[in-house]
Amino acid sequence: MRVYYLSMTPAIRNERAIRGLWWFAISMIVLAAAGLAGLDEWVAAWTATLPKGETVWRRGTDLLDLITGKELTNFLLGFLLLVAGLALNAIARFRRFGRPLLYVGLVQFSSTFFTDLSKRPFGRQRPWEADDTGRILDQWFVGANSFPSGHAGFYFGLFAPLIMLFPRWTAAFAIVPLFIGVARIVSHDHYLADVAISAAIAALLAIGWAWRLDRGTGYTPPASRSLSVAHE
Repeated sequence: MRVYYLSMTPAIRNERAIRGLWWFAISMIVLAAAGLAGLDEWVAAWTATLPKGETVWRRGTDLLDLITGKELTNFLLGFLLLVAGLALNAIARFRRFGRPLLYVGLVQFSSTFFTDLSKRPFGRQRPWEADDTGRILDQWFVGANSFPSGHAGFYFGLFAPLIMLFPRWTAAFAIVPLFIGVARIVSHDHYLADVAISAAIAALLAIGWAWRLDRGTGYTPPASRSLSVAHE
């Protein structure tokens, strides 16, 4: 008797995580819309009054940038994840590790790339650039790079796919990107909408890439995986 295991490589998609990421993306889009409608300037006027310099927000961001390699280049981490995922995916016995790693790399790299690429066309000034003696003069299409937030795209792009793969650890995985999101706002480096729209982009990419990788592969969610037995 020979035993064949079907769908040995787990599906990327997780219905519980997909629902959560959809709701998160929608809420971030609504928050970004509120920011663009006027909330951004109110929040920026408040953050202008907060302490600057070596705050816990700045130090925490710098430490995370050092750990992830973002301090060197925005694309190093995503590139390494992609290379490792492709290499492991090419070896049948390691494919169960390669596909999830490739998925994380695709989401992280594309989220970072998309948010970075979108900065120049919008050309929005950062809050500290637009701060005119306590009054925020929000300006767009002036060659600046505030919208969307690259930091938020980088970190939400890293942890959103991890939430898809391990939904039970959602609360733990949310700590770092939420810290970065708050840090970019209270440090007067970004508007609320800058961070919110980047978070939404990362969540939508996590959903989209999960669907794309699972499409046409025959992979099924964990609950429906089966064991096929063939007799010789």
